[in-house]
Amino acid sequence: MDKNVQHKVNSIIYEINSIARELEDIANGLGKEFKGIGSSKSANSLQSVANKYRRVGYELRKL
Repeated sequence: MDKNVQHKVNSIIYEINSIARELEDIANGLGKEFKGIGSSKSANSLQSVANKYRRVGYELRKL
């Protein structure tokens, strides 16, 4: 793979991981700061999305 393309892919992976970390932080905050079924479901949904972002980053590393 061309070095320029590889650099762009690595930048995308970095951003994806950053987004996943932010989503996890928000999910953890929801779980700790708010009580109730809605907050728990929201936190679980955000965690699920973060996991999907991490899987995308993992797949991009295979390129």
